[in-house]
Amino acid sequence: MVPQRVLITGCGGMLGGAIYEFFRMHSPVVVATDKILSESMHRQLDVRDTHGLRAIMSDLRPDLVLHLAAETDLEWCEEHPEGAAAVNADATRTIAELCEDARCTLVYISTAGVFDGRKETFYTEEDKPNPIMVYGQTKFDGENHVRNLCAKHYVVRAGWMVGGGPKRDHKFVRRILEQLEEGRRVIHAVNDRLGTPTYTHDFAMNLFTLLGYDAYGTYHMVCEGSGSRFDVAVEIVRIFGDESVMVASVDSSFFKEQYPAPRPRSEMLINAKLRHMGINQMRRWRDALREYIEREYLSDRGASLESESTGTA
Repeated sequence: MVPQRVLITGCGGMLGGAIYEFFRMHSPVVVATDKILSESMHRQLDVRDTHGLRAIMSDLRPDLVLHLAAETDLEWCEEHPEGAAAVNADATRTIAELCEDARCTLVYISTAGVFDGRKETFYTEEDKPNPIMVYGQTKFDGENHVRNLCAKHYVVRAGWMVGGGPKRDHKFVRRILEQLEEGRRVIHAVNDRLGTPTYTHDFAMNLFTLLGYDAYGTYHMVCEGSGSRFDVAVEIVRIFGDESVMVASVDSSFFKEQYPAPRPRSEMLINAKLRHMGINQMRRWRDALREYIEREYLSDRGASLESESTGTA
């Protein structure tokens, strides 16, 4: 059944744009919220504000809540563990309780960062999380609140996020593209951190499909394949089409001062449950990455990249 009244938290982020655009094409009422009110937001909502959460749940009476709001900056989370817990865990607990009271479905977007990275192969939904940093721990705590407090729930884990365009993209792809636009001849990227890119548009489409099955539980939803940050950077340069640029392979110690928070060696996920259900619609990451860059950055090569990036994790 198509959800009739949808509430989205944290809609101002990378994933929020794709989620909102896709769901508003299918559901009659979609309310986008974020802690910072912008032109694309319907209402300001800081998920730490329990009164505000109760008010919007009462006003909207959603049958689906897509909970995207999170503190995702790993360095900030390490330095402010209580602040990270307030958003990623405590606010999620309140939302789970409100959704259970309202008997509505809750989708909680989680992360590959809940794993410790020691597994040599892909992580499935059956593997036991063991976070090694504050961000991963608080997201895992949020997962458990959702599972324990809301019967009609989906915990959906994403990987390295790809999407958002120049205004919303604050992660690795944006950082590499900015260096290319600046004319860098050498770009450094780490070769000892493995993961699975996740294209926001494919994610939104596959999430909508999953919701049609009422098969509550925990899912991985990432692009097919895996690679290192170095592999992704090489592919970005290839798509960008500048053969004079060299991508230098370095280990993670190269960026230790800039990104000191611990990170799993491997965040490789596989969509085992989606495959089993026959609804895995996620493309291979190289194909999705090419579509994203060509559509958002190369459709007008004369336009400069807006300098709003806050770095990569």
